[in-house]
Amino acid sequence: MRIIFFDLDCLRPDHLGCYGYNRPTSPTIDSIAREGMIFENYHCASSPCLPSRTAWSSGRFGIRNGVCSNHGEGAKFHIRTKSYVGPEPENEMFLRRLRAHGFYTAGFSNFADRHNALWFMYGWSEFHTPNLKGGDETAEEVNKSLLEWLKHNATRENLFLYINYWDIHRCYKMDESWAKQFEDFPVTQPFPDEDAIRKHQELKGPFTALGQFKDHKSPFALMPGAVRNRSDFEHLITGYDAAIAYTDYHVSLVLGELERQGALEDAVIIISGDHGDAFGEHGIYSDHVCADECIHRIPLVIRFPNLAPGNKKCRDLLYNVDFAPTLCDILGIPIPEDWDGESFKENLKGKPGLQREHLVWDHGLYTVQRAVRTKTHLMIKTYDNLGYAFEPVEMYHLEQDPYQTKNIRDENPGMVSRLKKTLDTWVEEQKSKAHFVSDPLEEVLKERGKI
Repeated sequence: MRIIFFDLDCLRPDHLGCYGYNRPTSPTIDSIAREGMIFENYHCASSPCLPSRTAWSSGRFGIRNGVCSNHGEGAKFHIRTKSYVGPEPENEMFLRRLRAHGFYTAGFSNFADRHNALWFMYGWSEFHTPNLKGGDETAEEVNKSLLEWLKHNATRENLFLYINYWDIHRCYKMDESWAKQFEDFPVTQPFPDEDAIRKHQELKGPFTALGQFKDHKSPFALMPGAVRNRSDFEHLITGYDAAIAYTDYHVSLVLGELERQGALEDAVIIISGDHGDAFGEHGIYSDHVCADECIHRIPLVIRFPNLAPGNKKCRDLLYNVDFAPTLCDILGIPIPEDWDGESFKENLKGKPGLQREHLVWDHGLYTVQRAVRTKTHLMIKTYDNLGYAFEPVEMYHLEQDPYQTKNIRDENPGMVSRLKKTLDTWVEEQKSKAHFVSDPLEEVLKERGKI
């Protein structure tokens, strides 16, 4: 068995054709989706980059693995280890678990370098940092070493290959010619309109409409210096879409090499990401500062021959912390008892499987927030807004208001009260589990002098 996992930084699912987008950003990913399962409501348990990848690779929520931020007190990984021999069996890392059960685990990523996360190296048979650019490398640079490696390893059995591209992360540095293919495809996202953008001019802080670049001058052709009107917004969206198209093309080169060697037809192909980006939500443009739906909803497309039906969609609420136990379940590998995630193997098969009524997630890099996501609503509790325009408690009806423009907290006090209780209960449940150390959100607040 060969499992190829593409981890695409900052990728919003609603900018992919297979999720209904009108622009041809992702022909390669769409082709994989036609042969597999598309997960509509897959979310990272913590954001942004470091917390999200810590969750899926450790099988544990951020409140228990210690990581809710990219740096500082919120980035101190909690894992119980035996002297000299790595993690304890009950909280084993996902990659170590795969390798211990016969998989050759190979990775191509600068992630550990970028975030000083050397624990991410646990369990790899071999791990390649394409260069020393720490996330500023291009997909072309990743593929230079990856494609050469595949010439000698593409047909290896029991292979888990992890490939990480950063190009969709701001800033969009590829040649502007990648945007030309969208000239006949208008930006159809209705929000933000001119009125909303005008109101956003009043907001302060990084990645706001006027907080894009110093002196409102962009060094990148695919990005405006500021978002002052709808035209600037569409310029930014087109740059983002160009970055997706560029990345999709480099995914196609990898699949092409696998096909050339006869290693593609029966391979498991997984497309996912770490978090999304905001494009007007809460007045934020092209980055991730909070626990909004657009940040935590991430793509998951899995082509799994003889297991997942083709061109099907799963709408169940799932976490990326569920990824590790799901793959272990499918492969017949025992799931460590200290993992928080649950298997969605049956969901992948198109059957009733893991069913949740809600998710709880958090963010601790810019704002400090926790949120409860039900099938229809999102409630966000803010502990530190860092100067952004967040109220202490907000609630949104995501089906009626997907861009979170109207806080309906005061219209639904009963629901807000119930979701607050849900959040408090979840936190206490996590704290009561074995090996709990400390809540990283609380550590961030202490570091900031907020508690």
